[in-house]
Amino acid sequence: MHRLPEHLPILDARIAREGLATRYDERELTREVDLCDARGHLSPDAVGFSRRPLVRANLRGHPLRKKRWNFWNFVSREFVFSVTLADLDYATLAGAFFVDFARGEEVEGSWVGPPRRFALPERVADSVHVRFGDVAYDYEGGRDGGAEGLAFRGPTKQGPALRADLRVLRPPGHESLNVVVPWSRERFQLNSKHAALPCEGEVLVGERRYVASPSACHAVQDWGRGVWPRRAFWNWAVCTGEQDGRRIGVNVGGKWTTGTGANENGIVLDGRLHKLMEDVRWEYDPGDDDATWRVATMHSDDVDLVMRPVFAHRSRTNLGIVASGGVCSFGTWTGRVRAGGEEIAIDGLPGWAEEFAHRW
Repeated sequence: MHRLPEHLPILDARIAREGLATRYDERELTREVDLCDARGHLSPDAVGFSRRPLVRANLRGHPLRKKRWNFWNFVSREFVFSVTLADLDYATLAGAFFVDFARGEEVEGSWVGPPRRFALPERVADSVHVRFGDVAYDYEGGRDGGAEGLAFRGPTKQGPALRADLRVLRPPGHESLNVVVPWSRERFQLNSKHAALPCEGEVLVGERRYVASPSACHAVQDWGRGVWPRRAFWNWAVCTGEQDGRRIGVNVGGKWTTGTGANENGIVLDGRLHKLMEDVRWEYDPGDDDATWRVATMHSDDVDLVMRPVFAHRSRTNLGIVASGGVCSFGTWTGRVRAGGEEIAIDGLPGWAEEFAHRW
């Protein structure tokens, strides 16, 4: 059995902000396992990373601290459509937004409901069907190489209804980045990140129609389940798409994993995951919507990318005991990555980079 210390330190705010130049030696999981033991504590056998979803998120106990979310971004050089379902243990949330990059226009909607308004499943591929006021969300899960469908409709603050009918064309054998991050036996997070997934379909903003084609629009899935500390701070960046016939997905994160012996950094090249066993350096100005973002691996030349923003999506909520806020900048990435000994030049692939803080 893999052994985990009984009490890994919860990060203080200074370390979470500054990060540490850390290398990792993460264990690769190769068989299915439960995230929690019978008491709801983190199972040591679940700690590590895997190339496909293997961990069942059987969360229990820990009242008010459990967090579950299903997040999708469908991104191209022309637009992004984002939709989220979340269960924070004391409330349920749904949110969606769409940005037309050329017009610089955004529409968005968000909805808050009581606990247990809907249930989010324990496995990544399971289907989800939600009716939430005027919102309808239907995800039909698929298995390896099977098409997945996501349909959404809902009102927006700006007026036009937002509707989407999209299909994710997951290639057979396409790998993903799955990692369990252990702060302690009682605080932990399971993340399942999927990038470079070609998709097709359409998004309607009012009567305006946007077409998603498999070569130009790619889906990114972030599926999370865990038991979180009261405060959290993170960076996240994604570069995804097709270039010169190669499918490329880069996922890097920071701050929230520091000191745990795990990270969420990896490159998917032509469907194969290359796990990055090191942190990345972040260079950006969160107060300047036009400033570039740079991410670069600290101990190697595996990642060195710069994003030029085209649109910044800002959000902030403050309900006293619960607050969150930050910025997600969308744009195009340029630079290089190294995977499997091969260096790949990146030239104008779409994606985003973000900074968020939560008191939840």
